[in-house]
Amino acid sequence: MTHPDKQTLLTDQAKSGAPRGRMLPKGTVWILSLFSILMLCVALIGISWRAAELARSDLQLEISQKAEIEAETLAGKINRAINLGIPLAEIVGFSDVLVQLKQADPDLRFAAVVHDGDLLHTGGLGKGALESALADQHDGLSNDYIITQISLPHEIDNTDDIEIIIGHDRAALMRPLTDNLFDIAVILIISLALSFELVLLVLTVNVALPVRVAQRVLTSVREKQFTLLHGQSSRDEIGKFMENINAVVTQTARKRGTTPRSEREVKLIGVRLLAFLFVLAEELARPIMPTFFGKVTSSMADGNMAAGIIMAVHLLMVAIAMPVCSLFQERVGSLRMYLTGAFLATIGLCGTAFATGMWDLLIWRAFSGIGYATTFVACQAYVIDATTERNRTQGTAMMVSGIMLADICGPAIGGIFAGHFGEATTFIAGAVVASLAVFLAFFLLDTHVRGQTPLPVPTRKAMKALLANRQFQVLILFAAVPAKMILSGFLFYLTPLILIEQGATIAETGRVIMLYGLVALLTGWSVARWTDSKQRETRAVGIGGGLTALGLLLAGFMPLYGVFAVAVGLLGLAQATSIPAQVSASLKISRDFTEEHGTGAVLAVLRLAERLGGATGPLLAAGLALWLGTIGAVTVFGVIALVSVLCFELLIGHVDASPKKQSEPLEEGASS
Repeated sequence: MTHPDKQTLLTDQAKSGAPRGRMLPKGTVWILSLFSILMLCVALIGISWRAAELARSDLQLEISQKAEIEAETLAGKINRAINLGIPLAEIVGFSDVLVQLKQADPDLRFAAVVHDGDLLHTGGLGKGALESALADQHDGLSNDYIITQISLPHEIDNTDDIEIIIGHDRAALMRPLTDNLFDIAVILIISLALSFELVLLVLTVNVALPVRVAQRVLTSVREKQFTLLHGQSSRDEIGKFMENINAVVTQTARKRGTTPRSEREVKLIGVRLLAFLFVLAEELARPIMPTFFGKVTSSMADGNMAAGIIMAVHLLMVAIAMPVCSLFQERVGSLRMYLTGAFLATIGLCGTAFATGMWDLLIWRAFSGIGYATTFVACQAYVIDATTERNRTQGTAMMVSGIMLADICGPAIGGIFAGHFGEATTFIAGAVVASLAVFLAFFLLDTHVRGQTPLPVPTRKAMKALLANRQFQVLILFAAVPAKMILSGFLFYLTPLILIEQGATIAETGRVIMLYGLVALLTGWSVARWTDSKQRETRAVGIGGGLTALGLLLAGFMPLYGVFAVAVGLLGLAQATSIPAQVSASLKISRDFTEEHGTGAVLAVLRLAERLGGATGPLLAAGLALWLGTIGAVTVFGVIALVSVLCFELLIGHVDASPKKQSEPLEEGASS
């Protein structure tokens, strides 16, 4: 807790003209560090440029070999026409053949047939532009094209041989290198994010929390109260110092005839790591699930159909287990519920790795689904118990950030792992991660966050009153359901289809989808702090809905690769703004209910509605795509988002922004 004299001290410093902090650190060490970083960047740029120059020759050779294959395809078509008695100059359909070749080779730009030095047939470029490109070439390279000329002997009326010219986009020389650089950048981002999470956890648990509690204990000693003991476990210098302080406080309190209480803070930061681990365990195998399930069930049913059924069963178990677990969480406790869920997930992932048929796959994936739902409920309930209305959105955002990071890291790491060690081993790796979560939960989750007794199970009358709450209905119908429906329908279904249809590679499509989690991860915490500071959760939900509608309508009216990237980024920002605020808003709207019956029933209804929306999204997207096309489906989703946010803003009404008097909010929820 900040001492009241601190603000006065800061004000006095400002009045005395104390110098402000420097833009850059001062000192020789920092200058040497900046110089070293600059030299390292220059060296890496030089090495990369040289590597690109060396790779160009190899890539140009591969493109020439590809051009020879395409030239042979054209030559076969020409031979067939000549054998049918069609003169070379009168052959038609050359451009149609070129279009077919372009479908298999997006880098192909033009082709031409030259006979006796004359351009007889051209496709992709006009005759004048093609002659200009041929005149500007040097060693097969022009300003914009890679030109391959292949002579094919054909005796036609005793004339010279036929020459076929194939032109590829010169950017194809750098595209593989650019893709590799993007992959390296993805790995770098993942490495930095994981390093940040570990450093954040270590510093918070071993430094920030002990120092925060020590500050309160020392403040109590200075004020001669001697009522607090340092209870935050720490075996470093801070812990040794505070052990001596505890001895002094205990001795002084004994003389006064009082008993000091142990002061500590909940390790709320631990939820972030635990949420990351239980989602990572599932996401590691995400890229290989359809193919693996298809292989295992190939002897019993169609592989694609069986894979779809198995994945649907997993989602169904998650949808059923989440609201059920929410009703019993307050009686079971977050720690025991998390341990149970992580244990079930471990069993399910191990069983999946050794599955031999469809039925045992269904059983193991059901176990994984129940485990996933149970651990999710445990983490979110722990956050709710450890926070108040003044910092609950930040606590939820902390957990969501861990989930987003796992969504980013899991598929990327799992794809690499599966490529080197096999698909079954990837599921075993997920089981190892889930078992690690079981071990860490003992250290990162407190048995009782607040020590409160479980509230009574809600009666039928209370549930009817909750469901009849108009503001709660508006939040569910026009915020929770549309958010998950658009996420699954637009991001996971329509976006990959449209981008691949437009010629984007799988890697490029994956990078666009990854923007969702990356933007949400980077912006979620600051947005949550703003939401808590203003205590306007419903306003944050409305802003999230507006950003979603803006992104979808942009993508619907301008279906370009860059616009889709912007739309996905806006969706990530919208979800980071809206999803944590929905939890806080639902509890604030139903405050009378939660005071009597706890938060379980409210969260159960909210989660059930979200899961129903998530399941509806792909089905609605598929139906709209068949009816209006994929671009039309995106536009309709944008209209749905716009109508939903307008209805939400018009119907939600006023929500009390000032929480009722309660204990001081945990500082970690506002600063970790």
